Amino acid sequence: MKFKRFITVCTIIAVVCMVPLGLSTAAPAENELPANSAESAAATAPTKNKDEVVYATLTPSGNVEAIYVVNHFSAAQGGDITDYGDYASVVNLTNTNDLAVNGDSVSFVAGEDNFYYQGNMAGKDLPWIFNISYYLNGEQMAPQDIAGADGALEIKISSSPNDLVDSTFYDHYMLQITVTLDTEKCSNIEAPDGTSASAGKNKTIAFTVLPENNADFALTADVRDFTMTGISIAAVPYSMSMDFPDTDEQFSDLEKLPDAISELNDGVGELDEGTMELKDGADQLSSGSAGIQSGLNQLSGNSAQLVNASAQINGALSQIATSLAQSGIENIDLSAVSQLPAGLTAWAGGLRELSGGLTTFQGQFAPAYAALDATIAKIPDPAISETDIQTLYAMTDPSQYGTVGALVDNYGAAQEVKGTYASVKDAFDGVGTVIDSTTAAIGTMADTLDTTATQISSSLSQLDGLSQLSELVSGLSTLSANYSSFHSGLVAYTGGVQTLASNYSSFHSGITSFDNGVTELSDGVGELYDGTNTLNDEIADLPDTLQSEIDNMKDQYMPADFDAVSFASSKNTDTGFVQFVMQTEPIEEPDAPEADAPDTDNDEPETFWDRLVALFSGEK
Repeated sequence: MKFKRFITVCTIIAVVCMVPLGLSTAAPAENELPANSAESAAATAPTKNKDEVVYATLTPSGNVEAIYVVNHFSAAQGGDITDYGDYASVVNLTNTNDLAVNGDSVSFVAGEDNFYYQGNMAGKDLPWIFNISYYLNGEQMAPQDIAGADGALEIKISSSPNDLVDSTFYDHYMLQITVTLDTEKCSNIEAPDGTSASAGKNKTIAFTVLPENNADFALTADVRDFTMTGISIAAVPYSMSMDFPDTDEQFSDLEKLPDAISELNDGVGELDEGTMELKDGADQLSSGSAGIQSGLNQLSGNSAQLVNASAQINGALSQIATSLAQSGIENIDLSAVSQLPAGLTAWAGGLRELSGGLTTFQGQFAPAYAALDATIAKIPDPAISETDIQTLYAMTDPSQYGTVGALVDNYGAAQEVKGTYASVKDAFDGVGTVIDSTTAAIGTMADTLDTTATQISSSLSQLDGLSQLSELVSGLSTLSANYSSFHSGLVAYTGGVQTLASNYSSFHSGITSFDNGVTELSDGVGELYDGTNTLNDEIADLPDTLQSEIDNMKDQYMPADFDAVSFASSKNTDTGFVQFVMQTEPIEEPDAPEADAPDTDNDEPETFWDRLVALFSGEK
């Protein structure tokens, strides 16, 4: 495979560059240590300056094919070293000396320079289990079956921890998975979770997996004659350089927000109490206004009857006076006249009942109006500007914009209510005056009727002879003349009552609408107060909550301190650095079979170069 051949060639070149000029001397026998180190190897402790680079080849589906570890030692003063690893075989990459292998221990003598050796792992377990699947036109296919294919391609890459390997790597290592696609064969490349970059005709898509997380990525492309280089996966200890701001300084202003929200909540609470009082006053006003309207309607409804009765009295008095004047005193029938005082007295009683009803209503209206006036006065004059409102929005979490909007709307509604009340306040102030003048007029009418009835009754009871009868006739004539004027005034008064009742109906409708609006305002402010209460509770601990969230993010995204461990063996307790380089085999069309090379006789002796090439190529 090309990747293996590439690694082999690179390794041979590295070895050749490090081989000293005396390379042509015979190499020590396999597993044989130099004489001066054989006795001390067993007692040597692991070095403190060891790094490991773990190379792994994977199938296109993510299964492990082979793992080998390049071990690097920095021996400042040289010496005997014993290393450990579950290796199937080892290769000295520094010089031609053999490595002493005894079970899982590898012993050698390191010079003062860097020392490298390769250990080919006996097992095939990595810290991660990879699964790579391929779909062509929506159908899952084996990797080898999509080589050279055309259609809509989807590649899904996932990973999970391998419980058979030390969890340190899964918990502290970051994975970078890189897919390289040839743009001459792949178009419309989409990778929502990846970072794309162009490199010549190729496009690379890099996916990053943080420690303690699993890969779950997908990319799509339209392909033609599809082939792909291997997917490379690198794993290194997670590190990030990030300076976090001084949250104490940043939160110093934020800590003022809970106090501001608390003051806002208190203000809304007072507004809620005020609107409830306003609602009570508006309810009383609406109820009292309904009583006024009912009384006016009743008075207006009875006006026709009152006018008719007065007209009958006026007609009767006029008829009596006329009859008396025409018939003469000797022909007068006083039986009809005797019934007049009782009628006038009954009429006066009805008027007093009406006056009493108006007085009772005035007693109910006055405290209701006083309560309403006091409640309206509690609504503050406009003191919040548009700039103040925008500042409030800026200080508020966007999730609470609805609550702030409701507060602003209700504040506007409260100002509108106060403006409306100011426009009708003069009418409210005049209600008492109207009632007082009306009751006074009705009382005067009743008193006049009582006086008239008394005078008529007294006159009838004191009649003595024609001289007194003559006086009665004269009095009735005067009464008839005066009553005509009274009746005209009564007609004008009842006409005014009917007009007042008609106009008051519209006024009462306005009061009812006002009462309904105040009720809605009170309900809205109540809901707003519930919202500001909730907001106040949530904002109270906002700085501490934010600090806790920042600390959690630091724990999640900032690298945690950890002690490096060896991948090769847990016995290597002083490993300094371990990294992983993994790559899948490429997806490519099979090569055409090559013709067999002709056999040639070669009697030349095998050189070290031949042996080295044979070692890395697997030839024997």
